[in-house]
Amino acid sequence: MIERALFVTGVQRSGTTLLEKLLGAQKSISMLSQPFPLLFTDVKRDFLGGDDAYPLGHLFLESRYEPEQFAAFLGNWRTTAEELEPIFARMEHYSGQCTRFSADERRKAFSQIASTDDFAAVVSTLDRALAHKDANWFGSKETICEEYVPPLLDRGFHCTIILRDPRDFVTSLNHGRGNQYGGARKPTLFNIRTWRKSVAIALAMKGHPRFHHCRYEDLVTDTAPELERLAAAFGLEAMTVPSEVRDASGNPWRGNSSHADYEGISPASVGIYREILHATVAEFVEAACLPELQFLGYPTSQTRTGAIRVLQAFTEPYSGIRGGMEQDTITPENIDFEIRRLERVPASIDDESRRWFLFPQTHTQLREGFRP
Repeated sequence: MIERALFVTGVQRSGTTLLEKLLGAQKSISMLSQPFPLLFTDVKRDFLGGDDAYPLGHLFLESRYEPEQFAAFLGNWRTTAEELEPIFARMEHYSGQCTRFSADERRKAFSQIASTDDFAAVVSTLDRALAHKDANWFGSKETICEEYVPPLLDRGFHCTIILRDPRDFVTSLNHGRGNQYGGARKPTLFNIRTWRKSVAIALAMKGHPRFHHCRYEDLVTDTAPELERLAAAFGLEAMTVPSEVRDASGNPWRGNSSHADYEGISPASVGIYREILHATVAEFVEAACLPELQFLGYPTSQTRTGAIRVLQAFTEPYSGIRGGMEQDTITPENIDFEIRRLERVPASIDDESRRWFLFPQTHTQLREGFRP
């Protein structure tokens, strides 16, 4: 089992960077911000067969594999310095990599990887070898990598998923400086389903001794208690709120909000969808995420019947959607899938629960918290 290893993930624009910065501000913790995103992408693509343009997908109605198969693949995965170097070389000009390393730093880190190291051991070794400070705990954060959480937990990692109101998440992706951080626009339905993946895995891992999820809204409005809960869940030393949040270079971190410039921790973007997001989009997001929103305690106003009407009436308002994601555009078939999923929430847990809710235990929790 790998000891004193941390992993933070969540959808883009959910607050992963803030959480990573707050963890990294603790004296005993070293955190790297998106140090090797293409490693996670390439490994998942290899598992799927090598031709998936977006291997870190939303997993909704996934029928190609079971989670246990992916975990077994990661356990049997091995690599070498010769195989890792091209991946890191490709990241030299990749906007998704936030922490970069020199060729000498990479060679030194790769030399510490043993031939018997599986995926989790390689990630842990790289987190430690590439750390920017002396510490007792070592970790990193990568976005949209939630499917890696269960296998990493099995190998000893302590993992955190941060969740955010999906209406604010969609607003942050599609408005203001969203494309600067999230790239070309994705279909609204893809974004929603990716957010639901994040929630599904968070709920399925709930109660695991090395897992903790938090809401972005709680982190920015109630920071100290939220850090206390995280420290208690992981058995970390007491964590404090830094007087000034800093980046890896030691400079004041000015945040990466899509909507405003501010330093450090700010609740300014909580509920910002009410000011920016078109009402029809906000209603559609609520309708497609109604069970999760209710369970997580976010405000909702729709009934199941009303949500179905909203789903049926929606048309995609955003142009310039990136190619290769046609399977998640607004089509009669996709709307039918969304309605069938909503109708299945109060139904009994069965063999189909995994296809529709990723985990039977996720379906159980959503079913118990659903107010039709």
